[in-house]
Amino acid sequence: MAENDWLGNGICTYDGPEASLPLGGHSKIPGWYPEKVAKSWTVMDAESEEGIVEKKTKELTRDDIIIGVTLNTKTLAAVAKSYGENFYLIKAANGGAWLTPKQWAAAHPENPKGLVAMRNMRRKLTGGGIQF
Repeated sequence: MAENDWLGNGICTYDGPEASLPLGGHSKIPGWYPEKVAKSWTVMDAESEEGIVEKKTKELTRDDIIIGVTLNTKTLAAVAKSYGENFYLIKAANGGAWLTPKQWAAAHPENPKGLVAMRNMRRKLTGGGIQF
């Protein structure tokens, strides 16, 4: 390990439940992020009988707690047809090599594009960065 490998030297090691989450992703398409193909977002709604509500992106508010996302599979298929199945690579929480979707699925049950989309949308809603 290189001396300046700050991600791999323990400074940013995740050992809690977040260790199974993707750190992020890299797309072959400039400006493409998984949240751009979100059909709807599942948001906590404790006051409703169901406990959740489905919202479109434009309906989301800063206070929404996103717990799920439905990505448009037809859009993803069209992108994969043009750019190949590995158009979006995923990095695990504790670093390592970029993983293809199949490599990610072999090690993790979670949908990486969905998890990255939820994280990115939460950041967009709250303005990102340090919150006080």
